[in-house]
This record gives sequence, structure tokens and C-alpha cells, in this order.
Amino acid sequence: MADGPIGRRSAVLASLLEGVGWSVARLAHEVNREMGVGYVSRTTVSEWINSSRVPRQPLPTLVAHVLSQATGAPVAVSQLWPGVARSPLCVAADDGTWVSWDLQGTKALISGWLANGGDVFDSDRRVFMAVSGTALTAPAWQYVGQIGNVPQPGAFEKVLGASGFSDTKVSPALLEYFTSLIGAFRRMDDLDGGSKENLKQIGIAIRQVNGYLHNGAFTEKGTAQSLVSTLATLAQIAGWMAFDAELHGLAQRYFRLGLQATHSVNDHGLGAHILSFMSYQAAHRNQPHEASALAEAAVRAAGKAHPIVRTVAMTRVAHAHAITGNVYGFQSASAHVRQLFEQAQQSGGRPSYLYWLDSTAADTYQGHSMLLLSLLTPRSARSQLDEAERLLAAEVDQTGPDRPRDALFFGAWLARAHIKKGDLYRGLGLAETAVDRMSAVASPRSRKVLQDLDHDLSNLRQSRNLPEVRSLRQRLQSALVA
Repeated sequence: MADGPIGRRSAVLASLLEGVGWSVARLAHEVNREMGVGYVSRTTVSEWINSSRVPRQPLPTLVAHVLSQATGAPVAVSQLWPGVARSPLCVAADDGTWVSWDLQGTKALISGWLANGGDVFDSDRRVFMAVSGTALTAPAWQYVGQIGNVPQPGAFEKVLGASGFSDTKVSPALLEYFTSLIGAFRRMDDLDGGSKENLKQIGIAIRQVNGYLHNGAFTEKGTAQSLVSTLATLAQIAGWMAFDAELHGLAQRYFRLGLQATHSVNDHGLGAHILSFMSYQAAHRNQPHEASALAEAAVRAAGKAHPIVRTVAMTRVAHAHAITGNVYGFQSASAHVRQLFEQAQQSGGRPSYLYWLDSTAADTYQGHSMLLLSLLTPRSARSQLDEAERLLAAEVDQTGPDRPRDALFFGAWLARAHIKKGDLYRGLGLAETAVDRMSAVASPRSRKVLQDLDHDLSNLRQSRNLPEVRSLRQRLQSALVA
């Protein structure tokens, strides 16, 4: 990306980096975490500081945002580059979302999506920058605090939609159409992951639903409430797809919309599920405090939900303990997970959005958490890694068509763990299988694990020049480029 003219050293940017303890490489990493791997190089960032080179939008707005998150205080674009204005199309994920937890707030969020692109551009034109700290966790606790304060069924038609004379009619048949899309989007995610095309299609569906909720006339009582419920489910799926696409700001935006919609229809089981996803996303982004807080909020929200919902929430508690190396906390939460899963099996029935949580998936998530724990606790790492591999075996070794993305993701992580722990040839074998699966899966989150795996292999000392390692890296790099 071309930059502006070169001037003298940028003392403000250098001072801010020194204040948060960031290197040039760290700032490049944080920018790339928002915009995608390789968006800017360390050399480019160095030129911003040492030569005061002015980057083009959206980079100035993005750099100001990540530094604001790091310092805990607002950093204006003009502080970093005098004369440069903030880009109106590059906004924080929580921009405009601090609304009331009632139907007026729901309508405000719906309007926000429609005001930026809509049918004219077939997409929202904004780039959403991920938030952290209280900007991320405060709405979760607000949500928990509002449980029980729900609108009366008749209020939906009074607040949402247009007048009864609107030509845009919302009938049970239209509602059935949108409901039918939910299963298709779930299948698309299971098979393909967070591809750009999948995100585009579900984004179109959400904008259509938002349009009907904003401008439609509801032909039967209860249709508006049912359509909000459909919106909640679509937002949950879209948030997960965006997370898998490594578009974390967009994911947070969808999750926030989903929380608002679940609150409106009093579906706090789905709300707890969304909070669980938000916790998992925070853990993935190396935000342990946020991951723990969001997991606890999910547990609170799931208090009266089906045991399978509480199982997922407690799974995120265990995961949050694992990424901080808290062995006792992880073991305690994992024991609770097993109890809740047994209760769920005995209870029968389950919400449709947890169709995927079978015994294999339950073992998989426990195994992944244990694997991450093994990388942080050297004393018992070998036994933990062996147990993690046992739990991950069914998912990693599966050859069926049901969850190829998960098989790739967890297999790549297991390969990384073995290589880091010195079992090179076991790791190489798992990595070969993961590379073989790449052509069938469009999941940037999974590809990132493979990029990290390639980095691990490049850092091997004596083994990196072995023929087996060189061959795998050549295959891996070719697949990543493709």
C-alpha cells in the first residue's frame, strides 16, 4: 500500500509505542491482526516512525485504534499524523452499539446496519476494528443484568416495522423462508468455514431481515417477534463465520446484534451461547482476562437453560483457565463440563443451534484446551499432551464429510504441539494430513494455525534442514499461497 511523503522522525508514535512496551514488529502484528496477515510489514511501520511516512487510510485510523486499546486512553489520528482525519468507514466494533436493552435499542442497531451500504452496495462498507477490555465485556454484563426485563409480545408490532399500509408485507411464509436459510448457513460453515462468499451470503440475509424489521408491515400477530428470533440466530452464525474468517471486529459486531435480539425475545440460552463464542474468540486473540469474564457471563446467562447450553458455557471457563496455565481451574471446570454433558444426555432434546455438540465434539474442545495447557505447564506437559491427543483422535482422524474444517484446525494444532515438544516425526505426519485437507476448507483461522506451524518449522535448529521438513514446508507454503 502506497504511503504519503517522508518527513522527520515521528516522536509521538515512537513515544506511544515506548509507553505500551511495543516494538515496531508488535505494532505491525497488531495491525495485521485486524486487517489480515501480511497487510503491513515491519519495514513499513519502521518508516512511519523513523521517517514520519504517512500511511493511507484505513491505516491511520486503525493504528490510532489499536494504540487506544493498548493505552486505555483515546489516541486521535491527528496526534499521530497532523492533518490526517479519521476515516468514517473504519470504525470500532462497538461504535454506535451503546443502546438501551429494549426494542428501541434493537431498532437502533437494525437501523445502523441499514444506514451503511444496504441494498445499494450489497454490503456494509465499513471496516470494523476489534475492541478489548471493558468495551468488550461491559455489554456482556449489561446483558446478564437485564435478564428478565423483556418486552411484551404486542410491543414488537408497535416499535418495529412501518405502518400497516406498507407494501413490504411480512407474512408467515416469508418467515418460513428465512428460517429455512438457517440450516443451509450452518452446513456452509461446517463444510467451508468462514469464506468470503459464505460471509457475503449470510450478510445479505441479515440485511434483508433487518430491512423487513425496519420497513415491513406484519400481517399476523407474533410474526415480528419470530423474525427477531430468526435475526438472533443468523447473527450468531454470522459472528462465528466472521471469527473463523479472522475478521474479529465484524464478528464482535454480529455477536452484539445477536445479544440484543436474543434479549428482545427472551432466548437467554442462545444469548449464553453467543457469550460463549465471544469468550472463545477472546481466548483465540490472546485476551485471557476478557475470555474469563465473558465465559463467566455465559455461565450466568445459562443458569436456567438446557444442560447442553450450560455445558458449552463451562467448556469456555475451562478453556480460559487453560490459556493462563491454571491447571487446578482447568481440571475443576472440566469435571463440571463432564457432569453437565451427562445431564444433557439424560435430559434429551436440545436447542437446534447446538446440533453439533456430540461426544466427539465435547472431547475435541476439552482436548484442545488441554493441548494449550500442555504448552504452558512443562512439568506435566507430556501426560497432558498424550491425553489431549486421545481426546482429539476422533476429530483429527475423521475422514467423513461432516466437519472437515474442525479436522484441519485441531489436527494442525496437534501437529504444532508435537513439534514444540520434540516429537518431530509425529508432528510431521499430522501436518501432512492437515495440508491434504486444505483444498477442501476455506477457513482463515485454520490457515493461520498452518502459517504458525510453518514458522515453528523454520525455527527448528538442527532439524529444519532435514529432507522431510523441507519437503513439508514446500508443500505447506504452496498450499498457503494457493
